[in-house]
Amino acid sequence: MNKKQANKGKVALFVVGATVANILLMAICFVLFMLLYSVAFSKLLPQEALIWAIGISFLLSLLVSSLIYRRLLKLLRERYHLDDYLGLKAK
Repeated sequence: MNKKQANKGKVALFVVGATVANILLMAICFVLFMLLYSVAFSKLLPQEALIWAIGISFLLSLLVSSLIYRRLLKLLRERYHLDDYLGLKAK
């Protein structure tokens, strides 16, 4: 039985890189949703609706970035055998 030891340095770098990428993706989604609001609804809705737009944009960006991150991670695991590279057990 040949068990691979997880390379903790590679795993730590991956976690840090993935976290930074996910935060950047969420920020980009938030900006895009706010731009969409400003183009489509800012003239139609009162200024008090801006706080709702910010909240909804934040929640949508969180959801969309999580979905994109999950798909991207699945692609990396399948195409580039990320589990083997990091020394983790494949699911």
